[in-house]
Amino acid sequence: GNESLSRAPAPTAARPFQASAGERPRADCSMTISSVRVAAERLRAVGARPTPVLRSDWVDATAGCACYLKAEHLQRTGSFKYRGATNAVAGLDAASAALGVVCHSSGNHGAALAAAAAERGVPCCVVVPRTTPGAKIDNMRRYGARVVLCEPTQSARSETAAAEAAAMGGAAFVHPYDDAAVLAGQGTIGLELAEELPQLDAVLVPVSGGGMVGGIAVALHALRPGVRVIAVEPKGKGLGRCLALSQRVLDPEAANGALDTIADAIRTKCLGPTPWAAASQLLDPAVLSVDDDQIRAVMRI
Repeated sequence: GNESLSRAPAPTAARPFQASAGERPRADCSMTISSVRVAAERLRAVGARPTPVLRSDWVDATAGCACYLKAEHLQRTGSFKYRGATNAVAGLDAASAALGVVCHSSGNHGAALAAAAAERGVPCCVVVPRTTPGAKIDNMRRYGARVVLCEPTQSARSETAAAEAAAMGGAAFVHPYDDAAVLAGQGTIGLELAEELPQLDAVLVPVSGGGMVGGIAVALHALRPGVRVIAVEPKGKGLGRCLALSQRVLDPEAANGALDTIADAIRTKCLGPTPWAAASQLLDPAVLSVDDDQIRAVMRI
């Protein structure tokens, strides 16, 4: 069993993220805890349950603090993406839903949207970069998606998805992270953490386009404002510098590409405008960057 909880000292004192004299200007974030609660109700309506929180004495001893691992790999379709996709599809009116849904995805969001669409009985098309592993493509098809391949750039993904939506007669486009309904759905993770673990002092969240970290930050800021939400990125993303400069995109030309990392599901270089509005206000400035060797070491645990 686990002994009494121990906590590593925070590098800086937790504080509410409100602008004060001398601080950088921050973007407005209109998403509230109310939209996260609506998403939680929609997830309950389709039978989705909160994912478990796991513990490991070895991890605690290695980290030097009490660690709680939110098992999102046990969510439906194998990732947290099911939360946001389900909330987005459930929020469509009947006429819009009947036309179907479209997204672009490197795998997890596509599988999640396909599953959510199948549960509502509507068609789904997923635009996938041609570099996506075959196992992920097969998984999306298994959930009922029609898969269309494209070049591995942000512009190609967006343009191909728009063309497919038009060809379907005006299908709803559900962005993998730059969508308020998706953000609210991912925020239900924060809602569950706040309810299950009142002792939390920090949450580390992997970041790509920002849907999960933005949603969690909104939920925890409302319910546990003293909890630090810290983004963990593949090396080279530079989110910490973006936060310091209050600038979402530092290099517009490079932003169209993808990060060179073995973490193939989080290769997006920049946060989307919608999650950025939350992240720029609510994230801890101490972003953690990890390289491929560090990722491989953790995979061996």
